[in-house]
Amino acid sequence: MKVCVYTVSLGGYDRLLDQPPAADSEADFICFTDDPTLTSDVWEVVLVEPRFPRDLHRSSRVFKILGHERLAAYDVTVCIDASVQLRATPERLVGDWLSDDVDFALAPHSFRDRVIDEFDEVIRLNYDDPARVYEQLNDYALSYVDVLESRPHWGGILVRRNTAPVAAAMRLWFDHVLRYSRRDQLSLMVVLLHTDVRWRAVDVDNFESDYHRWPVITERKIALGKSRGVSHGPMLAELRRCARRVEELEGEVARLDATSVSVLERTVAELRDEIADGTEVRRQLEARIEAYQHQVWERDLMLRETDSIAGATAAVRRNVIRRLRRFARR
Repeated sequence: MKVCVYTVSLGGYDRLLDQPPAADSEADFICFTDDPTLTSDVWEVVLVEPRFPRDLHRSSRVFKILGHERLAAYDVTVCIDASVQLRATPERLVGDWLSDDVDFALAPHSFRDRVIDEFDEVIRLNYDDPARVYEQLNDYALSYVDVLESRPHWGGILVRRNTAPVAAAMRLWFDHVLRYSRRDQLSLMVVLLHTDVRWRAVDVDNFESDYHRWPVITERKIALGKSRGVSHGPMLAELRRCARRVEELEGEVARLDATSVSVLERTVAELRDEIADGTEVRRQLEARIEAYQHQVWERDLMLRETDSIAGATAAVRRNVIRRLRRFARR
């Protein structure tokens, strides 16, 4: 049985973690990333293009949920969050979590009782647009009441066989992530309760077990996981609406008498001022956002420089140990 462990790292959201069990495993470890400078002694780095350049969260879900053509050669895949560090070999994990009558295994949520509670947390923590989340909640209340009342499950470790029923279930899951909230745990139970996929819940603590630790965070860019506080789309649409109205009024001016023209000219001037004000506000907001992103980048750079020597030393040591173990097995 060919096994692959894979993770996704887009936009530098997480630093790539070492996986100590890899030294004792025959499984492949693959990281899908958009960072051409990323290297690892453990992971095979596969460069990918984000499906949605302005939505890296959903882009990462393309690979987490649907996988990648590079994974077609494996019988079983183990998808782990980039902040999950394995304690057990993939072979042990697959052997303990899957059985002959199970194609998909994952862990229940350790600190949330019902899916509807997860909806509330996503809104409270500003993890997605509240309007989109409330729309999903309303639709589920009409069509999937059992989902809202069910216990949520954790997507940090997903063990899956490469089968047609699993692929069909994952397609439905990703469709919900595209249509509704990008927070995939809100729609996961639709797949588990309303498809024919053979699944199993493995009762392990999400934070720590014999199989893993989570979250192991070094340089996570938390802001990338939040919903943007400033929405540019509605502002641009409003400016365009004002511009079209100006064009309509200018056309009417050419057909009216002097008094009406004077009134309309004042209206046009006011609208032009509103457009100018709106454009300036947008410019200022974008400048503030760019300055904040630059500060975050400078901080990340300083942290990388601080950790570089220690990280390089540890990597050399692990590489030597791994080679010795492989030599001993021969």
